[in-house]
Amino acid sequence: MQLRRTTITLTSKEKYTMLKFKSKELNLYVEQGKLADENSRKFIRNSLGVIKKKVEAKRHSILSGPPGVGKTYGTIHECRKNKVKFIVIEEGISDINLATRLAVAVHSLKKNEELVVILDDADSVVFGDYKTLNKWKVAMANANEEIGTIPMYNHPTDVKNHIISLQKQGRYEVAAAVKSFIPSDGLGLNIPMDRVRFVILCNKNYEDAKSFSGNGAAKMRAGVAPAIDRMNSKHIDANATTQWGWAAYVLGETQPFQKQGYTLTNIQKIELMSWMYANWSKLKSTSYRMVETLAAAMINDPDNYLDEWYEQLRGK
Repeated sequence: MQLRRTTITLTSKEKYTMLKFKSKELNLYVEQGKLADENSRKFIRNSLGVIKKKVEAKRHSILSGPPGVGKTYGTIHECRKNKVKFIVIEEGISDINLATRLAVAVHSLKKNEELVVILDDADSVVFGDYKTLNKWKVAMANANEEIGTIPMYNHPTDVKNHIISLQKQGRYEVAAAVKSFIPSDGLGLNIPMDRVRFVILCNKNYEDAKSFSGNGAAKMRAGVAPAIDRMNSKHIDANATTQWGWAAYVLGETQPFQKQGYTLTNIQKIELMSWMYANWSKLKSTSYRMVETLAAAMINDPDNYLDEWYEQLRGK
């Protein structure tokens, strides 16, 4: 989507202030959203190692909660803010590509530098099936383990063929990174885990047995429990009003397209969030990406953005 530059000039105060609505009730929801944001970010900073400790019994973390409460947004923001190197693993990645990304990222670490691996939508990536879960349990087997074998390959020829494929594509540095972690038996990748932190983001509260239902529920409970026990964990309880309040709070504190040179006034932001509140239950998505979608429409087409907004409702 091509953005169109606006000529609006904002003061620094107007760019970053908590939005004030005419409704006291909406203002209360924004306050609740701010509190949820502060609580989750403190946990994230602790997860990233920003809050220093003498020793760490658990290096990895799991942050759960419904969509639209800032799990992904907050984690990435805190990584950038604290200059922590990170990669994001999302739904749909294959075993081989996952192993490759980990190998490249760890191989490129500088002295005393750590890597944070953000597993976004881990309900699908990590906890989607028992086989995948077992692989991640191995990867996170011990918080203080120097070497952790990532069993992403089933046979030595799988690794060799993958390296050959990378070289044919001209991705020689990637191939060299993968090759540097191959053990003597040729199976898996022996990647040093002492400089890696996993931050798992998911919707379900995996500490609650009620999160599991249907076929294989008991098996998943038995598999997830040991994995959860190895991690710091926090679940964000948030209803629809808190989710909306978080989005309103973040929009007030930021400009979604500032890097591209586009801004929204507080009046525009309030109009956007008021419309979202009125149509919350009908929206195709309630994540912060929807806020950005609506903001882009407002910038791109100042005269007809409402038409584009209504396209974001279910059934349209």
